[in-house]
Parts: sequence; C-alpha cells; structure tokens
Amino acid sequence: MEKYVDGVVSQIPSEKVIMTLNELLGEEILQHNESDCKSAEVSTNQLNGKIVALYFSAHWCPPCQNFTPKLAELYKELNSEVKDKLEIVFISSDRDQDSFNEYFKEMPWKALSYSDRDRAEKLSEKFNIEGIPSLVVLSSTCETITSDGVDEVRAEPKKVLHQWAQGKRLFWSREAREGEHIWEDLHCTNCYMSPLIGSRHGCTNKECDVDLCETCLTNYKHEHPLVEYLIPKKQYSLEEIFKSVPHLLNPNSEEKIETKTLWQNDIKSVGFYFSAHWCPPCRAFTPKLAGLYKEAQESSHGLQIVFVSCDQDEKSFDNYRAEMPWSAVPFQSGALLKAYFRFSGIPSLFIMSSDGKFLSRRGRADISGKGIEALKTWGEGKKLAAPLAEEYQWGCVSCDGCNMAPLIGQRYRCSTCGNYDLCTACEKKGHEHPLELVPQPVEDEDD
Repeated sequence: MEKYVDGVVSQIPSEKVIMTLNELLGEEILQHNESDCKSAEVSTNQLNGKIVALYFSAHWCPPCQNFTPKLAELYKELNSEVKDKLEIVFISSDRDQDSFNEYFKEMPWKALSYSDRDRAEKLSEKFNIEGIPSLVVLSSTCETITSDGVDEVRAEPKKVLHQWAQGKRLFWSREAREGEHIWEDLHCTNCYMSPLIGSRHGCTNKECDVDLCETCLTNYKHEHPLVEYLIPKKQYSLEEIFKSVPHLLNPNSEEKIETKTLWQNDIKSVGFYFSAHWCPPCRAFTPKLAGLYKEAQESSHGLQIVFVSCDQDEKSFDNYRAEMPWSAVPFQSGALLKAYFRFSGIPSLFIMSSDGKFLSRRGRADISGKGIEALKTWGEGKKLAAPLAEEYQWGCVSCDGCNMAPLIGQRYRCSTCGNYDLCTACEKKGHEHPLELVPQPVEDEDD
C-alpha cells in the first residue's frame, strides 16, 4: 500500500513482496540504436537505481500514434542528468513482429522484446491496463509512483519527466470533505489536483481547456470569463441550469429568445435534446421526434424542447437546427449543460419539470417505446410509468448474439468475456460462461 506526500511516493508497511526490475522485465531488454536503426539486447541491470516508466502502446492505435512522437520529443530534450535517473521501456500491444519493429524505430528508449508476449500480458494485468497509450511510472524499487502518466504528460509536458526523475508524481489528491463532489477524470489546471474535488470552475470556450479548483480560482489569470459548473445529479432550478446560456435561438433565424420563456406561460416541462448533424442515429431520430412534437403541440403546449448541439462547427449547427421546430442553445454555450447531464452517447433527451426535477433521463428510449404518449405525459409535468422488464431499452447496449440494437428486454452479461451482453432469446441458447442478469436501472441511475 502506498501514500503520497507532496507528490512523493512512500510505502506503508505491508506484507506485499517488493519485485525487482529483473522479475518484471526479465534479464534482458532491447535498446534501439538510432545510428543504424537496429536494436540490440542489453542487460536489464542497466535500469538499476532508476525511475522506470512502462509505456504500453501499439502502432495500430491512433491515440498512440499521436502521443508517441510528442513523448519522444520530450525525452530527447532531457539533459543527461535527468536521463541518468529516468528510463522509459516500451511494452508492445502490436499485432506482429514487423509492426513492433517499425514502431520501435520511432522510440529513443528501451523495450521489452516482442517475443516475450506472456510477460507483456502479465504486465498489463498487473498494472490494470485498460486502454492505450498508458504510462505507469515505477520507483527504483518497483513501487508505483503514478498510473496516470499519459494524462500527466498532457497536463504539463515540460515539467512532468523532471518530476518523475525525482520520484514525484505531478498529480495529487486529498480526501473529499462531506458534501464535496469528486470530478472523476478531471484535474485542476493550476495545482494538478486529480481528481478535482469540490467546486469546479472553467472556461466554456471550445478552444480552452481550463478547469480550476476553488482554491486556484482567485490566483489564476485567464483571457475569458470563468464559470462554476453544475454538480451532476444535484437538483437546480431551470433558471440556475440556464445561467451560462445568454439566450436561445429561433430555429429558423438568428432571432434571440429569452431563456426564461422556457419555464413561463404554464410550461410544465423542458426537454434537453443533445444531438449532432454528423451522427447517423441522430439524423434518424430527429425527424421522428420533430413530428411527434408538432403533433403534441397541437393539443398542448406544456412541453418545450431545446437543442444543445454536439456538432463540430457552427455551420453544421445552423443547418441542423433549421430542421427542428424548437429553440436552440447558442453553439458556444452548451458546455455546462453537457457536463451536468453526463450523457454517454447521442442522441440523448432529458426531460425536467418546470421546478427542476427529472421526469426522464432516457427520453429517447421513452419516445421509442411510448411515442406521443410520452410527450403528452411530460407536457402535464408527470413521469411515465416504469417500463416492464420485457419492454426496457438498454440505451447504447446491443445483443452480441443476434445484434439487436438497442437491446430490449432483460439483459444478461458475461463477466468472463468482458463487454458481452445477450437478450433473453439468445441467453436461452446457452453460452460457454456463466451469465448474470443485469438489474433494470431505476430512473436516477445510468444505463
């Protein structure tokens, strides 16, 4: 067990046996020679006393192809004093020897031999590698300094390798106090608290990547205004939810509409529609939703929908919103709404009552199952009755047996196969491993 004090790793006494680098990597590893573009075996003992970063990567992986040149450039810029303390070792997830050879030519560090596939797999299991690229930094006694090496490099590329050479990690954290929210997978841009705990402040401009904890908010200078993010699942009034939205846009023009019109004039509920023109499922669902909405509006105006764009540019946003019979949040103003609603895929439709309570977090599935009845029920400010087990739609989950998408009805999962699900009909056909019935989520839970 380990703890971090000012970024330095220290061991809490335990019965765990400390491994050596030879036990982890074997007696020999590869060293790439840039002069003749060949590699040669060298003794793993060359790493003794050093900080070692295990780099899990593969040539076929696009994020790896993007990250490796940047890491290589940073490594080449290190002075000899730092290089004497820090080494990187490539652990390949390539599919064949030739791909490994080609990829390793780009790297100015060492590597585990590609032929040692069993050891590579064991290292991935030992350090819980779930995706690549991944950097696990180890002390000279093989204790983990950080498993977030890739994120740390991206956060502070000029500083982080020097930090590791001193046996320190860049990110730090603390215990959350009562009532504080933990922003998983986010760090403070200024002090590197990771995960960020407590109130989160950031810039909503698409070109900026700034997130600050409350402590850093007062001493961080930024060219754009900083706003406080809404805490997911916490209840807010519609006025608070739209605080970061200056106005709404008429679907067919640039006319600006006051946001408060969404919850005035006896409006019972508001739908937040997250969608994008580039997304095929969105383009299929939007006309269906628009048709039902127009039909429902003929008899009741209790429900209003607002479009929050996930488009990649403003032209696509303008073209897409012209197809919709409801207003839209300006293209640059949806960041806080996206963070608050935390959807896993698009199209997503969330329904809230006029007093800020959730009526549905799975509006798309409700529309697919209930049609206009769903819109009319929400227009009265009411929730739909929970679907029966055989009617429940599992969002972005598909059946790996018959390819039903989305999976409807009871869902069976194979934990042995990993991301593997079956519908009731396919479950009855049998499977080589035990299957578990996945409970139907309650309204406040994610699919």
